[in-house]
Amino acid sequence: MTNTAWSDGHRVLYHWQRYDEARLAHTLSTRQIYCSSPGAFNDPWDCKPHFNSEVLADPAENKRHVQWAVELCSRKTSMSAADLDRMRAILLTDHAKATELLNNLSAAMAPEINSRYRVYCLGLDAGNLLMWAHYADDHRGICLEFDLRNDVLCGALRCEYFPEFPLMRVYDNSEEANLLILLAKGDAWAYEQEYRLIAQERGAAVPGAYTLMTDQSFLQLPEGALRSVFVGCQADYAGIRRLVERLAPQVRVKRADRVPNRYRLAIKD
Repeated sequence: MTNTAWSDGHRVLYHWQRYDEARLAHTLSTRQIYCSSPGAFNDPWDCKPHFNSEVLADPAENKRHVQWAVELCSRKTSMSAADLDRMRAILLTDHAKATELLNNLSAAMAPEINSRYRVYCLGLDAGNLLMWAHYADDHRGICLEFDLRNDVLCGALRCEYFPEFPLMRVYDNSEEANLLILLAKGDAWAYEQEYRLIAQERGAAVPGAYTLMTDQSFLQLPEGALRSVFVGCQADYAGIRRLVERLAPQVRVKRADRVPNRYRLAIKD
C-alpha cells in the first residue's frame, strides 16, 4: 500500500523554489500552485518506467511478459497469427530480444506520462541545506509551508528510493504499480525525503480517473493550505514580506537565518 504523508504522521510539508515575484503573486492571489510535467525533471530516470530486465530471468515471469506483448500486438497491430506465433517463440528463447522489448516499452511510455501527469514535490525538513541550495536558487529563493489538514495535501505520496530499478512488471496495471513509476527514485536522492502530489492534466486524464486534476498545470488549493512563506537567508526578505502582506496577509512570513558557528538554518518570525 502506498504511504501518504498523513498516514506517516506528518501535518506539514515544504516546497522550495526560486523567487519569482509573478509566480508567488499568482499563488498568493489564486491559491494555485504550478505542478511540473515529469519531462522537466532534472533526474533522467524520474517518472520513467525503466523496467528491470532481471525479472525475465524467472521463466514464469518471462512467459507472462511475452504473453502480454503478444496480446498487445494482436490488439494494436495487423500482425498475422503466424507472425504473432513467431514473435512469441523468439521472445521466449532470446533473452536479448525480450530485454530490448522492455527497453522499447519504457521509451514509448514516457511521452504519455509527460503529457498526462503533473507532479508537485514536497519535503519534510524546512532547514534542509541541500534543498535550499538545489531548488531555492542558492538560498536566494523561498520555501512554502503547507498544512496537510485538507483533502488535497493530506494525500501527498511518499517517494521510494532504490539502489536498482524496482522489479516492475509490464502486465501489472494495478494502481500501486502505476504509482510506483511516479514515485520510484534512485537512492542518491534519499536525502530529499520527498513526498509528491500526483495529478492528471484535465485534458489528458484517463476518463473517470479519481485523482487530483490540474488545469494548464495549475492545481487549486483549499483555503488555508498555504501557511507560511520562508525566505532564504540570501533573499530579499523585506520585499517578499511586502508582497505577501499585500496579497495574502493571513500567510505568515518567516526568515531562514544562518545559525552562528553552525552549518544550520533557523526559521524565525
